[in-house]
Amino acid sequence: MSGCRIARGCQRLRKQDFLDMLKYKKNMKLGILYGVIQLCIIGYLIGWVFVMKKSYQSVEESIQSSVVTKVKGVVSINSSDTGFSLWGPEDYVIPPHGDANLFIKTNFIETPNQTLDYCAEVSASLTVFTSRHGSDTVPDGRCSDDDDCPPGEAVRAGHGIKTGRCLKKDRNDTGTCEIHGWCPVESSQKSHVPWLGKAENFTIYIKNFIRFPRFSFSKSNVRETQDKSYLQKCNYDELVHPYCPIFRLGDIINKTGHRFQDMAQAGGAIGILINWNCNLDIGSSQCHPKYSFIRLDFYSSITTFNFRYARYYKNAAGQTYRTLFKVYGIRFYIMVHGKAGEFRIIPTLINIGSGLALLGAGSFLCDGLLCIMMGRADPSRGG
Repeated sequence: MSGCRIARGCQRLRKQDFLDMLKYKKNMKLGILYGVIQLCIIGYLIGWVFVMKKSYQSVEESIQSSVVTKVKGVVSINSSDTGFSLWGPEDYVIPPHGDANLFIKTNFIETPNQTLDYCAEVSASLTVFTSRHGSDTVPDGRCSDDDDCPPGEAVRAGHGIKTGRCLKKDRNDTGTCEIHGWCPVESSQKSHVPWLGKAENFTIYIKNFIRFPRFSFSKSNVRETQDKSYLQKCNYDELVHPYCPIFRLGDIINKTGHRFQDMAQAGGAIGILINWNCNLDIGSSQCHPKYSFIRLDFYSSITTFNFRYARYYKNAAGQTYRTLFKVYGIRFYIMVHGKAGEFRIIPTLINIGSGLALLGAGSFLCDGLLCIMMGRADPSRGG
């Protein structure tokens, strides 16, 4: 019997000890609140601060980077003006030396055999006299008489210098100013199908070197292999070939949510983002590049991305002539971002100290609540 009494006494003692542990200065409710606050703070420190944010690491975001690009692909073009031609990267990539920002031509308007001469300021795709409204493409080139074409004045948004003559079909028509410039003037007839529509099968090689100087860590996005033919037969795939830096142009455009043929017609701007998020505590082999693709220009039916350039020649008589190209294409901007983190004792101690301070804040809160409760319970402090 005495043994049973002792056992029951120990059991009651253990239960009482447990209940006493739940109390905060002899108050059960405050003790439970204090325990919940402590658990929340500990959970925040372990789960968010150390596991999610990795605050035990020293982090560097000043990534040093270099990018080298190279485009591959050949396409044949059969133009009614210049005949058959074969275009390679040296023809459609600007600049050709492999910069981080590059422009790939996908469509063009060609005006061949221009010479310095006198001609009408009107698009070659229109007749010289375009009814009573003149040329809609160059409003400043319209005229009713010679006074509307002061000699020596440049045609705004036009192609040359006014000579002082107004070319008209008859007295009642609106005419167009005669200019001194490269004639015939630029054609405005654009092909309904992009001349380099097959460029979606071209490939772009993007070689990226990165370095985090604080940790003396460097890496490349190209797979290290003894197989010299690897880069000749692989295409980037996030799962199969994450370290193959060769991308098909059509796939890049598709990942932005647009069609290559639509963009090739009028041009556009594409951002290729390479992000390096490296946790050096688990080894450099787990530091991988992540690619994302976005369209940067505002897309609409009237948006175009184009510029002009000319190729100059001389004939047998020594006369200079040129072929003018108005080219449309896709501008690629390759942007590299990243950060690296590695365990360091100083940030670890700082965050542990911050956690201990938060635990003290729990005691401060409960003490304040206890004072309020004691004040309400004491009649002598009543109002």
